[in-house]
Formats: sequence, C-alpha cells, structure tokens
Amino acid sequence: MTEERSDSVEERLEALEADVNALESKLTPLVARDVPLLTGGVRALVDGEAESLEELPAAARQTAENRREARAQLEAVRSRVAALGDLGAERTSKEEKIAAVLTFAFNKGAGESKVSVTPQEIRGCTGVSRRYAYDLVEDIGSSVTGCRVREAEVVQTSTGSKRKPKALLVDCEAVHAESEAVSRLNTGGDE
Repeated sequence: MTEERSDSVEERLEALEADVNALESKLTPLVARDVPLLTGGVRALVDGEAESLEELPAAARQTAENRREARAQLEAVRSRVAALGDLGAERTSKEEKIAAVLTFAFNKGAGESKVSVTPQEIRGCTGVSRRYAYDLVEDIGSSVTGCRVREAEVVQTSTGSKRKPKALLVDCEAVHAESEAVSRLNTGGDE
C-alpha cells in the first residue's frame, strides 16, 4: 500500500509540476512583455515621474488634479470669450460695436483693472465715424455697468499743461463680472 501511495503522490507531484510549468510558460511573456508595456503606458499618461509601481497611484492622482485645474481654467477662458462675443466678426449692430469696444478695452488693459478708451480708438476698432464714436462713448458710459465717461479736460503737469481728450473709462473687472452674470441669466446656468 505504501508503494501505491507513493505512486499516487508521485503522480500528483508530476501533475502539479506540469501545472506549474504551464503556468510559468503563460506568465513569462506577461511579466517580460505585458507588465512593462502597461507600466510604461501608465507612466506616459501621468504628468509626474514614477520610478516604481508604488509611485504610480500618487502620480495618477496628481495628473487627475492637474486635469481638473486645466478644465476649470478652460471654462474660465470659454466664459470670457462668450462674454466678449465674436472677436473676429465685423460689427454691424450697436450691440456688436459695444462688444468690440469692450473687447478692445480688455485687450488694451492687459491685466489692468481700469482702462480709458478714446473716440479715436473706438473708430479704429469699430470702423465708425468720428461723431458716432463720440456717441458710443456717451451710450456705453451711461448703459454699461462698470463704464463711465471722462469729459475732456486740461491738466497741469510739471512742464506745463496737457489736454486729456474725452474718453470712456472702463472698469474691466466690473464689466467682466456683469457680462458673466448676464451670460448665466441668458443661458440658464453656469455653462
């Protein structure tokens, strides 16, 4: 009986060895080719450097956070572009001319919160007549929140006097906030 048992144990041991060999032959290509390929792919997707497999989850979380921030920044830019209107289109209606003037003010300000726009600059960005440019200064100053008219004046300087022409004074932050509120009201949300 012990011989039969030892034969049966030897048979089972041989069967287990065969299973281990079969499993090893399946795992060798996986370990040699597939795991490094997948690890390299994940490393390429994450923004940070991950030297070991243990560092990949933290790098993936950081990448996801970076993407969320980028999406938020993109939405802010989209919101600003929507508030400013079609930048490259020819302005035909009064509202479009007002949008062109405000866009000019935002661009002229380059980060400054308050900007002055003269009638001459309005003529340049809208293509209107001199008289209509002055009318636009008055209309925008009285109808757009964050804008007001500065009348022409003579100011004393250290070298004499200087004439400041009539201009539209634009508070870019107030105008931008107002245009976003109007955009949300028109679209029905934060789209």
